[in-house]
Parts: sequence; C-alpha cells; structure tokens
Amino acid sequence: MKKFFSLILAFGWSVLTYGQTPENTVSAKINGKEWQAKAQRLNLPFTGVKYLAIAGMNVSPDVQTWIRFVYVDQLKPGTYPVIAENDREMEKSYKSSNGNVIWALVDYTEESKGLGHAFRDGESWKGTVTITSVTDNSIEGTFEATLKETTYKKRALATISGFGLRQNLEDKAITAAGGGMLTKSGPHDHDNTKRTEGSGEITITDGKFKVSWGKDSAKK
Repeated sequence: MKKFFSLILAFGWSVLTYGQTPENTVSAKINGKEWQAKAQRLNLPFTGVKYLAIAGMNVSPDVQTWIRFVYVDQLKPGTYPVIAENDREMEKSYKSSNGNVIWALVDYTEESKGLGHAFRDGESWKGTVTITSVTDNSIEGTFEATLKETTYKKRALATISGFGLRQNLEDKAITAAGGGMLTKSGPHDHDNTKRTEGSGEITITDGKFKVSWGKDSAKK
C-alpha cells in the first residue's frame, strides 16, 4: 500500500520533519467503541505539494487512526471531504479547484492477530475532516468517515523464517518510543503480508485530533 506515498515522492522531496508533545491526542468511536491514543505527526514539504500526516498509535495490539492532508498552498480552517486513496479521485478534485486544493484522507488499522501476523484495516473512502484551528506550530479539528474494510495476513515464508516477527518487534519498539510514523510509508504498510479486500465497512464517528510541535519544526 505504497502507491499513494510513491505518488507524492514523484514530485521530489526536500525535508522531513517529525515532532510531538505529550498532550497530542487522537480520539474517536470506531464502530461505536471509544478509542484514544497519543498522536504523532509527519510533515513532508515537497516541491509543488505538501504532506501532513497525523496518527494516533497504540501498541500491542497495534491500533492506529491516521488523518492525512495533501495540499498545494497552505492549510486553512474549513471542512474538507474525505477521498479514496487513488489517483483518479485526486486528479478530479485538483482540476475542479484549479490547483488550490486540500485532499483529506482518513484510515484505520488494527492488529487482529498478535505479533503482526494479521491486520484488519479500513481504507479511506468517504466522510469529512474539519480543521477548526491551524497555526505554524499546531493543528486541531474533528473528523468522521466510512472506510472500506480490508485484511492483511503474514505470508508463510515470513512466518517460517522469523524475519517478519523480528521486523514487527522492532517496529513496535520504535512506535512505543514515539517514532512510529518513521517505520511506515502509510497506514496500510504491512511488510510481508497479503492484502484481501473485504465487503464490510468500518465507521468512525466523533473523531477529534489535537497536535502541536516545537517552534523549530518546519512550517506547514
């Protein structure tokens, strides 16, 4: 699931910044169940386009909710439709806005079998993200979304060799230390797994995010 990230890389990247403070959080109801996690942030200013990802991440079991923005000019308060992660949707919204566009994506992933052997994910599909406040050093807002359900299962070779287990344990340690977004290219980046599309949906309601970072971080 690296197509979206590869699309951004095609523009050419310049600087990667990462930051978080203890009060950063993402919370929501996932299929009606309350969920909350400490938030992490990844900011990638590319040539011609910018990328800001916010994710709440819990470890063991791994449960993550991602809110991502791709934009050309700057982020502004407002309500933006959630789109699917494919080139057609992005190109359509880009043309209709004459290039001054903000794309919003919401994704979910949960470890359904221990040690990274299986995941149940929700891929960005439809909904809204509202930015209520944004500055050079913070962003806050709300979101709700309906996601398409998919599953990922560890490939047999990775299970037998033990490589998949070692990699998963390393990723968990990095995530617990606050660097989880540096281990993945996106919310559905599950190494050594096979993806299977499902027929179900994952519903996210009452979503809230609040993230701030230091003055030395790069501006959005």
